[in-house]
Amino acid sequence: MKIKPEEVKYIAKLAKLHLNDAEINQYTREFDDILEHFAVIASYDVESVDVNVLEEGQKAPLRKDQPVLFGDQEKLYKNAKDLKNGLIQVPKILE
Repeated sequence: MKIKPEEVKYIAKLAKLHLNDAEINQYTREFDDILEHFAVIASYDVESVDVNVLEEGQKAPLRKDQPVLFGDQEKLYKNAKDLKNGLIQVPKILE
């Protein structure tokens, strides 16, 4: 897949980045390389792979995914700047 410099400019605009022509050319090449790697990865057949197999005949121990409250709330909120109703309040980033 070949990415165009116009697409890099558009991506930069979405990310609120100001790129000069040299950076646009560099990122165009880098995005092309990344997309090539994704194309290679996408070509692999992973449907038949058993992800739970460690060694021949051994299975990975799995546990049930159950939500658990964090025990030390004070430690959890130690680095939070703003709290509101027990939740961490973050600045609005969407316009």
